[in-house]
Amino acid sequence: MHRKKILPIIITAALLCGCNDSSETVPAAAPVQEAVSVTEKITETLTVSETSASETSTVTETELSASSAVTEISEPSYDLSEEFYNELEEIIRKYPHFDYYDISLAYEDIDTGFTFMLDPDKHYFSASVMKAPYMLYIYRMALAGKADTGQKLTYSEEYKRSGTGTLQYEEFGTEWTVEELIGLCLEESDNSAFAMLRELYPEDGYKEFMISLGITHEDDAKASGQPQICCESALTISREIYDFIKEGNPYSERLEYHLTHSRNAMILGGENAEVIRKYGWYDGYFHDMAVILGNRDYCLTILTNLDMLEINTREYRLFGELSSLIAEYSDKLIINDASGNRSVITYERQEVKDMALPKDPYMLLSVLNMKLRDVYPSLEELCGDMEADMNDISAAMEKLGYEYNNAENQFIPIERSDEE
Repeated sequence: MHRKKILPIIITAALLCGCNDSSETVPAAAPVQEAVSVTEKITETLTVSETSASETSTVTETELSASSAVTEISEPSYDLSEEFYNELEEIIRKYPHFDYYDISLAYEDIDTGFTFMLDPDKHYFSASVMKAPYMLYIYRMALAGKADTGQKLTYSEEYKRSGTGTLQYEEFGTEWTVEELIGLCLEESDNSAFAMLRELYPEDGYKEFMISLGITHEDDAKASGQPQICCESALTISREIYDFIKEGNPYSERLEYHLTHSRNAMILGGENAEVIRKYGWYDGYFHDMAVILGNRDYCLTILTNLDMLEINTREYRLFGELSSLIAEYSDKLIINDASGNRSVITYERQEVKDMALPKDPYMLLSVLNMKLRDVYPSLEELCGDMEADMNDISAAMEKLGYEYNNAENQFIPIERSDEE
């Protein structure tokens, strides 16, 4: 099933890779260079301005030749090795998720500015990932003397939010400092704590802060009303978090501590690496955004729209294998002959109508409900069109604890009595 779709990826990657026998591996301690803009990600070439050109009209031929030579100097460009792309292909073949859902990945090496992206143009509901830049915004306010992390706030019923977090179970009337609430937001992804901080530091200021970072998509700068995120925005945020921690300001260690104690670790780093990260998980949107400090420092984000799929250990393994692959090759960048410092590959998932029914029962449940939601008005029509046995389908779903509901045209959990 995957081979026809993987081939274009490897061809594209090979062209971008530009590796040959003369390629050089970047040393582990490569000199720090100025980061290249994410929206451009191209190597700048030194050029002579029109003013300078007019001024050279009277120089000698020798001087002009020397000046021309300078204009040809350019920064080196980098890429991951061919072995990396081959192993990425194996992971994509291994997981049917790539056929059925959107999965985007963004990696950037801090020293060289080299960026690799998989399907970067897709946007996702950001879920709790956006709590990381919001807390960074509050810390920046504190540095500017416009916020007091020691200020105490009183938890009341108006702030109670369900979902993630422990504050919802505390008694009303308890007091919490801004710093404690920041810790709850970043470590526990606490929705109640977030509600308190958003009222104290309104979203308008946060939007301005995000735009100042260079976020180009308006919806990626929001914290309410279906906020979005894409790979480019995630890298912009991650680099700002990295810079903030490396500043060594009074709040750097606090941010680093909170983000190294965040729940649901999906992205893995290499041996002895520190992973500074924030996850997002809501109704099938399953993300992790991280800064990895190790032999080479880099940013890595994996965004997914696993839609109606029940997140399980398989999805954690998918994140683990992708991030471990990046960790393995992050200190093996090669210098190539291409003019750019960015590699992008795309992978088109199947259309819902054309999706084959997978054998994995949990994937089957998800695909069945997607097809019933978007294409077929009944299970009978789905099975008839796809030449599937309705009894076999129903039996497989029953083993998972699901049954078909005619009114909802969906497989829903089987209601069990207390006696059972």
